[in-house]
Parts: sequence; structure tokens; C-alpha cells
Amino acid sequence: MAKGTRRWRWAGLGGMASLVIWGSASSPLHAAPTVAQMLNFTPRQLGVDCSTPTAQQQSACKVELVKGASKGSGWVLKDSSGTLRRFFDSNDDNKIDIWSYYKDGVEVYREIDSNGNGKPDQYRWLNAGGMKWGVDENEDGRIDSWKMISPEEVSQEVLLAINARDYARLQALMMTEAEIAALDLPAAEAKRLRDGLSGARKKFDETLEKLKGANKLTWLHMETGVPHCVPAGEGGSRVDRYVHPRGTILYESGGKNDWMQTGEMIQVGQAWRLVEAPYLGAAADKVPAAPGTNLGDNPKLQKLIEELTELDKKPPMPQATPGPSPEVVQYNLRRADLLEKIVGEVKPKDREQWIRQVADSLSTAAQNSPVTDRTALDRLVRLEKQIVEAMAGSSLAAYVTFREMQADYAMRLLKPGEDFNRVQKEWIDRLTEFVTKYPKADDGADALLQLGMVSEFLAKEIEAKKWYEQLARDYPDKPQAVKATGAKKRLELEGKPLELSGPLLDGGQFSMTRIAGKVAVVYYWASWNQQCVGDFAKLKLLLDTYGPKGFEVVCVSLDGTAEEAASFLKRVQAPGVHLHQPGGLESKLATDYGVMVLPNLFLVGKDGKVVSRTIQINGLEDELKKQLK
Repeated sequence: MAKGTRRWRWAGLGGMASLVIWGSASSPLHAAPTVAQMLNFTPRQLGVDCSTPTAQQQSACKVELVKGASKGSGWVLKDSSGTLRRFFDSNDDNKIDIWSYYKDGVEVYREIDSNGNGKPDQYRWLNAGGMKWGVDENEDGRIDSWKMISPEEVSQEVLLAINARDYARLQALMMTEAEIAALDLPAAEAKRLRDGLSGARKKFDETLEKLKGANKLTWLHMETGVPHCVPAGEGGSRVDRYVHPRGTILYESGGKNDWMQTGEMIQVGQAWRLVEAPYLGAAADKVPAAPGTNLGDNPKLQKLIEELTELDKKPPMPQATPGPSPEVVQYNLRRADLLEKIVGEVKPKDREQWIRQVADSLSTAAQNSPVTDRTALDRLVRLEKQIVEAMAGSSLAAYVTFREMQADYAMRLLKPGEDFNRVQKEWIDRLTEFVTKYPKADDGADALLQLGMVSEFLAKEIEAKKWYEQLARDYPDKPQAVKATGAKKRLELEGKPLELSGPLLDGGQFSMTRIAGKVAVVYYWASWNQQCVGDFAKLKLLLDTYGPKGFEVVCVSLDGTAEEAASFLKRVQAPGVHLHQPGGLESKLATDYGVMVLPNLFLVGKDGKVVSRTIQINGLEDELKKQLK
């Protein structure tokens, strides 16, 4: 179906309305759309978490006509828990112009057609979905600018642009010439901002080059200080200016945490704008103070910050292969030394952000150290003890404790002779203690997700479900909650239909109806997981042998971009069809069933129901023989 042909319009007659799908035969006059027709519409923007009933649950759903308070009408899809979808004609022109999506009965996302041509040109995230409001000027499905976006959401968009290697996505976050003019800045300040913007593409490409070969980056959180207000009149400006001199993104890649800088952000209206491209490192490449702030009254602090600035201009390159990295250890220990000195010089109210960086640096150094070198870990343990004793139960105590836990766990996993299962059980004990002691911690969602994953590994599925349920309940606005909901669904999947649909890597759409009546294996993979090379060879042999008897292979690529997946498949002969959505392990294809470890296999029977969600590639042939009798 061509792009845009699925949007609905109103065919009105005497105040009644019937819903018509463009490019297809119309529904009976005055008839409501079906539940399936309503659910056929999905958010155009990625990462929207909305309630979607399963095939079995759809029978309990109903579609109702809804009227506006003064004008307008539309259709609402509901189930027993409340509203799921609301598609509305707000101006009585017989065309749907607002498509709303709900989570647990509350609207979280809305698409708006503001010019009446049947295509969305604005996208809004609402309530627990966030506060973003994007504008798609040419109606191609990509957001060109933001009317509203918070600093945290800017940092999330930055990582999405990095993962997709998409400079256009980053550009949508950057300040425009018109916005610089509207701030009425002094000439020198305006030039500084323009210089940052003009060098953004080069800096973005440099960041991508440094990350070449690294795994997909997963956003964890962003650290900023309080926003600085540069009052009107200071430096010649006639309007107040609100600035975050920097935003430090903590991200995960390949099982390790690291940092990236957003660069300076300035508030324009209700949107925060970037004035430079992101770059790697744990501190900004300039003194982290508001414009006009004078650090000259503390020469020692000024010198320390300058040393930290110089150090962070040359962070070590990410390793292409796992293992100890002397360069990373040396860099982070040097950072910790400088940061600890800075903590001793700044005012007590300003210390927390620096202490958090000390913990981050020591944790990274420990995770990259040989197992025989506990220098960084011992320093981190001492810091943890000091903060916990002085600030028991605080968010800072939770932050430092979690980084010590991560470092200790990572080092124990690599220690020769360690009992792997015992390490996992003790890790569960520490995580359980953490979520009990710090129930509102920023890292609580990560801790609960780890509890679910490790419990699964130890075959404690009842406990895993409990942790996933707690995560979804206690942190509903966190991306980890989406994964947890999908993981619980996966654990209950055997004997139920597999609901899988999405875009194919080579174009077109796939759904399980395409292979109805056949036995299928659904194989989740990514090019960065080298096990898939051998698995593809085995799957091809099985397909050659059992394909004529009714066996199919469906592969789901969880690479960050289609280009990565396609490039890999040119080098490796892989059987079956291949689905792909941008976003990798954060994509809907992954989060629908909480797939977090690769490879992952589902065996599906002729009736479309899952026979096994835990089957391994080496045991697949024996099960195929049973299913294909």
C-alpha cells in the first residue's frame, strides 16, 4: 500500500459519518470502523509506548462514536481498562485530523493534521509519554523542528541520531539563525553561537568516527546542573537567557557505561536548543559555568577545571574487542584525581555533581582493569562508605553504591575460577538489597531489569516475572518498563499465538499470516553478535532439508540501522526473510517481547502458537521432526 493511503476521511451525510480507507472500498454508510481497522494505525514516530490489545483481547474491544463539546466528532476504541485509540475530526470538515494513542487509559501521544490534507504534520507526546512537540514541515514522517522539548528529551534524541548516524535528526535539535536573532544577543555572543553551529557537522562526524565499531548506545540518564539565567542587560542582551552550559549523557554500550556531552543548550520558548554537536567525554570542553560567571576568585579551582578540560579533550578511543584497557584505566583514574580535588574546592551545595563524576570515573576504570588490579575498585568502595555514612538514604548514596556494585560484579565475572552461578546469585542479593534500600533511586529501573534478567538466566521465572511487574508498576515512564512488560509477555508465550509483524529489510511488510499453516523458527539476531554466523549456516541446512515439508525461517534483525544489517547480510549467507526497524534492542520488534539477549529463538507450530520460547539451535532439528510429522 502506498504511503499515506491508509489515512481515513469522513464521508458525511446529514450529520452522520462513515469511515473510509483511502484507496480501498468504503465501509457501509454510517457504519463504525472495526476494531482491526482502528488498530491497523500505528504511531509514525518510533518508541511510542501505547496500550495495544492482543488478538485474543480484541474481541472484548468496542468502537464508539464520540462528539466534541461544541463541534467535531470521531471514533474511540476502548477495552475494559479504558480508551486505547481516539481518531477525531476536530473542525467538521469530514476528515480525521487528530490521531490519539493511549497508555493505561491516558493519552500519551498524538498526531495532528493541521492543514487538512490527511497527513500528520505535528507530533505530540503527552502525560507520561513526555512533553515533546515536533513539527514535520514537508510531511515525510520525519520531525524537522521542535516546538517543545525538555533537556532530557534532547539528550535522548541525540543518542538516536548517533545510533542512526543521522545528522538531519540532530539538526532538528539545533538553534536556527532566526532564533539567534530573536534572542537579541551581543555581536560577539551571537558569533560564538554561529561558530558552534557551523562546526557541528564536522564534530558530529568526528564523534561517529570515534564510535566506529562500538555497539549501539543505550540512553541511561542525563546529568545537568541547575539552568543558569543570564539576565537582560548583561553583556548587552535585552532579554533573559536560560542556559545549560552542558548536559552529560550516561550511556551503555557493549555492557559498559560511558559519557557523552550534549554541548551547550539554550532555551528558546518551550524548547531547549543545541548550539553544537555532541562529543565524547565526561566533562565539557570549556569551563562549566554560566556566561558571565567569574572563577578567578579561586585560582586553584580555575586551574583544576582547566586541567580537567584539557584531559577531556583527548578521551581514549573505545575498544573494538572486550577486555582490559590500560588507556581507559589511566584516563579515568586521572579524571578521578582531578575531580576529587575539585570537590575539595567547590562550595558544599555544588559538590554532588562532581562526586557523581568521581564515582563514574572510578567505576569505568575498575571495569576496564585486569582482575588482579583492584586500585580503582578499592577507591570506589572507600568513596561509597564515606557517602553512605555521611548521607544515608540519599540519591547520591544510591548513585555511588550502584556504580560500585556494577564494577564489583563486572570484575568478578572475569575472575578466573569464579563460580559463575554463585556470582549471579550474589548479584541478585545485592540488587534486591539496593531496590529495597533505595526504592526511588534513579538507577532503580536498571536494577529491577537486571533482577529480572538474571532471574531468567537462573531459571527462576516466577521471580523474574515479579521483578518485571514491579519495574512496570514503579517506573511506568521509564523505557526499561516497556522492556519489562514485553519480557513478562514473553515468559507467558508458550501455547499462545506469536504476534509478529513489521517492515522487511528489503521492503514491504511481514505478518505471521504470511506463513500460516507452517512450522517456523523466529530468530532474533544482530551483526555485532558473531554467534549468528554459525547459526545462519545451521538454519540454512535445516531449511534446505525441511523447507519442502512446511518449515520457514523468519529472522528479526536488531541492528541499529538497516544499513548495518544489509551490509552484514551481503557477506554472510542467511536464510529466510528478515525484518528490521531502526532502534535495535530499543525497537518495537525487540521490546514487544522484551528480547534483551541475542540470539533469541521462538519455535512456532502450524497453528501459529509458540511451541517453545527457550529452544536452542542445536536442539531444533529434533523438535522439527516432531512438528512436521
